Amino acid sequence: MRGRAATLLFLLAILVSALGTSGTAHAANSGLIQIVPQSPTPGSQEPSSTPTIQASFTDSVAKIMPGSVYVVVGVDNLTDDSGFNVSTSSVSCPVPGILALKPGIVNVTVTVSDTAGNTQNLTWNFTYNPNATVASSPLFTVKVTTLLFDVGIGAAVAVACFFAYIWYLKQTARFAFRKYFATHPVQKEYLVLYIPVICAFVFLFFAIAYVTQNPQLPPYTLDVVFIVAIFIALTAYGIDARRQLSRLRSYERAFAQLLFEMADAMRGGLDPAKALSELAKTHTNVLRRPLRIAADGLLLGRPFDAVLRDMAAPMKSPLITRYAALIADATSVGGETATVVYRAAKDMDDFVKIEEERAAQLTLPIAVIYIAFGVLMAVLFALLFIAPELGTLNIGFLNPSGNALKGTTAPAIPRLDTATLHERFFELMIINSLGTGAIIGAFSEGRARYGIIHALAMVAATTIAFILVFP
Repeated sequence: MRGRAATLLFLLAILVSALGTSGTAHAANSGLIQIVPQSPTPGSQEPSSTPTIQASFTDSVAKIMPGSVYVVVGVDNLTDDSGFNVSTSSVSCPVPGILALKPGIVNVTVTVSDTAGNTQNLTWNFTYNPNATVASSPLFTVKVTTLLFDVGIGAAVAVACFFAYIWYLKQTARFAFRKYFATHPVQKEYLVLYIPVICAFVFLFFAIAYVTQNPQLPPYTLDVVFIVAIFIALTAYGIDARRQLSRLRSYERAFAQLLFEMADAMRGGLDPAKALSELAKTHTNVLRRPLRIAADGLLLGRPFDAVLRDMAAPMKSPLITRYAALIADATSVGGETATVVYRAAKDMDDFVKIEEERAAQLTLPIAVIYIAFGVLMAVLFALLFIAPELGTLNIGFLNPSGNALKGTTAPAIPRLDTATLHERFFELMIINSLGTGAIIGAFSEGRARYGIIHALAMVAATTIAFILVFP
């Protein structure tokens, strides 16, 4: 008797301890329906008098009936109030202003039923403390308005110091912006890559701070923030990369045509320098400015080979640089220069045509990649639609001891709630979009940066599709 009594007292002590713990759920969650409190978390300090109550739930045998979900805060039933949002996997409802909380401990009860007739309820509590601070992350405990004010003050001080330094240089060294930028041109990478990346990080910092301080926002808000940051950082660079590629192809076509015209002029009796100077007067295509600069260099007495090399360098085309060096060496050596120029023009023109034909042939494989991406997204959406109907996943076949084959009960993995499942697959498709775009760039042009526009297009398509299908 004493042994049985001791055992009974021990079990009773455990039960009382479990039910009496502050901030934990008061209703057993051992049934077929599992309810998990999301916000406010059990035992937390809530600074808002109108917080958003959030909970998720799963059912291992049947489907949750959204119409059976009830939320009671204190003694007030918030079911069907303004902002009440319920699905088969979660519920969210803000406390209305007319029912604003009073300081102290607040009880929340969520009741859920499924199509099989099972009912479960969960009760937890939190403390409404108007003086409490949100401690979600030590990095973002400062309010967004305070951060903006501090950044504004810092920027104003930095600008004042910058102009004071410029004034000092003007007084001591006669500094002038026009003269400085004439000898130190701004690198294009600063405008299309470095500055946008800095802006993206600044946006990311403030946006994460805002999202962290507003837990009532949808759970996928952080994903949207990161997507916007990606577009801020990479859009200008991606557009510039495609523009550079298009301009490079234009330079190569125009340079091949220029070599044909130079060969004809040299066969007519003109030397290479005179032929280049005459062609500079009539050209109106993309080589007009480089030709005029080269003609001015020839008028100043510079050698033809040096002028031709300098003209090819800013175009940043290995093909143009190679043929320009060939012609420069041929003119410095002498001989049948016109024949060499004509053969170089013919070879370069053939190479340009081959590149254009290859680019046209790659259109179909790139289209196939886009189609495969669309098919993958369609299959993913189909899986997400049937996911709420699936039961637990049996992983007994992974048991290394082989007990599942002997008839023992195999372990099972409970389902993720629908909102979390959507969010995880959305993140997976975003990663897939970025990787697929990089693959297209490397496959078609040999460099991943030429696929940035493709990656951004796929990210945008993924985001729009998820918003339309799962609003």
